Amino acid sequence: MIQKLKAFICPLILSGFVFSQDKNTLIKNLTIEGNDNVSRNEILFLVRQKPPNFFFRRPKFDPRLLRLDVLTIKNYYYSKGFLDVAIKENYEIHETPNQNDIVNIFYEIVEGKQYYLNEIEINGNDLIGSKNISKLLGLRLDSPYNPVGLNDNLYLLENEYQGLGKLFAAITVKDDIKDSVKVRIDIDEGEYIFINQTKIERKGNIDSVIVLRELKYNSGDLYSKLKIDKSSKHLRELGIFSTANIYPEKVSGSDTLVNIIIDLRRYKQREWNSSGGYDPISFAEGAPELSALSANIEWRNRAFFNTPKQFSTKIMAGIPVEVDFIAPRLRYDISLSSNWFFGVRFPTKIIGYYERFIIYEEQQYQESIGRFGTNLTQRFSLTEKSYFETKSVWENFSDASEKNIQERSISLKLNVDKKDNPLFTKKGFLFNSVIKSAGFGGARAYSKIDMTFNSYFPVSRKSVLAMRIQYGKLWGWNDNYDDYSFEKFYLGGSTSMRGWEVLRFSENEQNEPNGETVRLMTNIELRQKIYKSFGITIFFDGGLLAEAYPKDFLSELKWDSGIGITIDTPLGPARLDYAVQIDDLSKQKLQLGLQNLF
Repeated sequence: MIQKLKAFICPLILSGFVFSQDKNTLIKNLTIEGNDNVSRNEILFLVRQKPPNFFFRRPKFDPRLLRLDVLTIKNYYYSKGFLDVAIKENYEIHETPNQNDIVNIFYEIVEGKQYYLNEIEINGNDLIGSKNISKLLGLRLDSPYNPVGLNDNLYLLENEYQGLGKLFAAITVKDDIKDSVKVRIDIDEGEYIFINQTKIERKGNIDSVIVLRELKYNSGDLYSKLKIDKSSKHLRELGIFSTANIYPEKVSGSDTLVNIIIDLRRYKQREWNSSGGYDPISFAEGAPELSALSANIEWRNRAFFNTPKQFSTKIMAGIPVEVDFIAPRLRYDISLSSNWFFGVRFPTKIIGYYERFIIYEEQQYQESIGRFGTNLTQRFSLTEKSYFETKSVWENFSDASEKNIQERSISLKLNVDKKDNPLFTKKGFLFNSVIKSAGFGGARAYSKIDMTFNSYFPVSRKSVLAMRIQYGKLWGWNDNYDDYSFEKFYLGGSTSMRGWEVLRFSENEQNEPNGETVRLMTNIELRQKIYKSFGITIFFDGGLLAEAYPKDFLSELKWDSGIGITIDTPLGPARLDYAVQIDDLSKQKLQLGLQNLF
C-alpha cells in the first residue's frame, strides 16, 4: 500500500485537454453521493471546485482542478482507512445564450471497506524501542490504518536516529492488507557517524573565525542533528547571513565519516530598509496595543567597523486606526548589537531612543511628553520562538512646562511560545511575563508585574477555542507619578475590551481615560472557519481595573460579548467585531482590528 500511495501522490499528468471558451463557466451545484462515513462539509473543505456560498460568488469551473480534487478526496479517505475507495466524477454544463454558462458537478463515491491495524512488526531496532517507534509513526493497534500519516511521519523516526549518530539509518515499511492490516518495519540502523571536518562555502568576505565559534560541535564528535540545528540557529541569529545551510557530506572511502558543509550567503553590509503596513503598536506601556498604520525607515550596517557588530538608525511613525484615538507615535532609535563580547557569547543590544507620547488623562490628547533614554538588552534564546530577556533602562521624561523626571529600571521578561502558527494558531499556548522594578537612583520607585497566558484548543477541523488571561499589578505607585503614568493599566478598544471605546473602560469624574494599578482581563473566542479566507468569531471579554484586587474579584468583572467576522490576508487576519456591554445592552461598539486579538 505504501508503494501504491507513493505512486498516487506523484504529480498528476493531465491528458492535455484545454478548457477554454469565450464565456465563463460558473459552478452552480455540487452533488455528492455515497459519502456515508465522511460528511459533505468535510469534502467541501478539501476541494477547490465548490459551489458558491454567502461570502463568495460562483467560482469559475476548471476540469483540471476537478481532477486534483478527486485525488485530494481519495487521499483523505486513505487516511481514514478506506483503502479501496473509488470516486467517479462528472459534470454537466448548461449553456445560456446571453449569460455565463453554469455547471453542476457530481461525485459518486464507493467507500468500500474500512481497514484496521491489527499487527505491528518492527525488526532491527536496537537503539529505539518498538513502542516509541510506533508512537513516532502514529501507529495504533485496532485503529483505522492510515498509510498517509505513516508515510508523512517517517521523517520523525529518521530524525530520531540522526540525533543518536545514526545518520544513514535505512527504514523500510511494508503493509500486508487482508481483512485487516499488518505493518512490518525493517530498520537497518547502520554505523555510527562521526564528523571529520567542516568546510565553509561562502559568498562574500566572511571571516571563518566568526562562523566557527558559533558551531556547537567539534571535529571528531559523534554526528548529532540537535547540535547541527543549534549551530544553524546561532548563525542565523548573527543577522549577517541571508542563507545559512548546514548539511553532511560523505567522506570518500569511509563508511563512518562525514564532512559538514556550511553554505553561507551574507546580506548586503550597508543598506536602507523601509516598511509599512498595519501593525499592533504599543502607544504606551500599560495600555493595550492598538491596530495602527505604521511606517519606518532604517539604515543598517551589518559589519560595523568590519566586525560582526550591527549598527542601525531608524525612524518609526504609527497612527492608530481606532476612531476614538488619533494621536500618533513617533520614535527615533540608534542601536548597536552583537552576539559576542570579550570572547563570550552574550547577545546584547544597546539602544538610544527618543519618542513622543500623548497624556492619556487629557480629554483631547493635545499635550504630549518627550521621552528619551538608553536601554541595554540581553536576550537568550530558549528555542526558535521562546526566549529570556533582561533590560536595563535609563530614561528621561519632559513636557511643555520643562518639567523633567529621570527613571531607571530593570526588567526581566520570559516568553514561551508553543503555538503551531504565529498568524493562524490552532493549538498550543503562549506565556509572557514581565517583571519590572524602577528606582536605582531615579525619581520614581515602584515594581510592576504583567503576565499573559494564551491557550488554543482545536474543536474541529475548522474551529478553534482560544482563551487569554492577563494579570497586572503595580506596587509602590505614588499619586505624584501620575504626571507620567505610562506604567498604569488601561482597557478598552479593539485589542482588549471590545464593548468599550479605546482606553475608556475606566473614566474619572471628568469623563477622561483613567489608568489603574491593578488589571485583570480574560478573552474567550470560538473561531469558526466558514471558507478558506473567511471566518466567524463568537467572543466574551471580561475585565477589571482597580486600585487593589477586590476579595470577590470575579463578581467585579465587567463583561461584553459579541460576534465578529475575520478575513485572512497574507499579513494576518482583518477583523470586524460587534460587541455589547452585558451590564448595559444599550452600549454597543463596532471595532475594526487588523490582527488576531491574541
